[in-house]
Amino acid sequence: MVPLLTISESLGATVDWNLANSTVTIKQKGATLVLTVNSTRATRNGQQITLDSPAVMIRGRTLVPLRFISEALGFGIIWDEQARSVSIMSRLDNLSLLGPISPVTFPFLHLAEGDALRHITRQTQVHIARTVDMLRAQALAGDIHFAAMPTYVAANLYNRGVNLRLINVSVWGSLYIVGEAGAPVRVLEDLKGQRLVIPSRGDMPDILFRFLANRKGLNTERDVQIEYVPSPMEAAQLLAAGRARYAVLSEPAATTAILRARQEGRTLERLITLRTVWGEVTGGPARIPQAGIVALPNIVGQEATIRAFSEAYAQAVSWTVANPEDTGALAARRIEGLQAPAAASALRFSELRAIPAIEARREIEVYFRHLSELSPEIIGGKLPDGNFYWQPK
Repeated sequence: MVPLLTISESLGATVDWNLANSTVTIKQKGATLVLTVNSTRATRNGQQITLDSPAVMIRGRTLVPLRFISEALGFGIIWDEQARSVSIMSRLDNLSLLGPISPVTFPFLHLAEGDALRHITRQTQVHIARTVDMLRAQALAGDIHFAAMPTYVAANLYNRGVNLRLINVSVWGSLYIVGEAGAPVRVLEDLKGQRLVIPSRGDMPDILFRFLANRKGLNTERDVQIEYVPSPMEAAQLLAAGRARYAVLSEPAATTAILRARQEGRTLERLITLRTVWGEVTGGPARIPQAGIVALPNIVGQEATIRAFSEAYAQAVSWTVANPEDTGALAARRIEGLQAPAAASALRFSELRAIPAIEARREIEVYFRHLSELSPEIIGGKLPDGNFYWQPK
């Protein structure tokens, strides 16, 4: 409960009293709010609304619920439990989110259809990037607030001078060696003498596979016949059609290959989980800090909004993981060309957990160092400094 006059004027509103009937009229930017002391009923531009608690008069001052008066005047409220503080913020007319066709983007879709972001925006739009190049280009366009992207892409952009912050890591390993069911390949060493399809030469799946293979004693120039194709979906199509026996695939391309092969009467499976190999090679956890959420220049500096979005995204991840079938249906409805079963299955094999980037910094830097052994430029030539990792102020 806060003093009505103080909070209204601080939000740019004017206040008029009618002592005869104990009503007060607050006006601000086209909004007219009328409420009565000791009543839970009020009107906004003539439409009736209900207060959780009535306005009250105490020692000559009228007190109203902070959330009610702020939201009625078009502002958002963020409660910080740890700091025991409340932030009042201007709500965005539109919050723009960007992500690839990947489980890391699925929580965006849930947020856009619910009201978890109502305190920071009037509406939420989700934009889908179908390639990494499109993701980079759209992230730099200037009208996007938050993006889901591979962590190495975020580091590369940051080291090139883009003022972004990595908020969290959400996908912890969705890369697999996919091949014919029952094939005699269970460890990387079994790929010696085999032909392997890898999408996007010089990109992360290629570099990560070659790093792991080298550490397992395979010479990727001599021991494995690598065939590069332009995209994950092209690799999935070759595998599903029987024109390739093994491929390095991330989700949802791995699931897509398996489902398409099933339609052709063939059976594929995930033969090797690369995050498991990563743990063996590095001596660390069997997880890879593969993708997460970044705050882009359009929103960097607006700490209350970033904190509120970070919390909402983490909650959306929990809902997404707990409801794979509903998430699959939602993804199929919102992303052209994506089937619900493929989306649900991809989610189950993507290790989706939102962990704050600042807490995962050590693992992220280990990941970046190993990628840089084969391609320093993949992260922009150096480890990003501490400012790259967002943390609440």
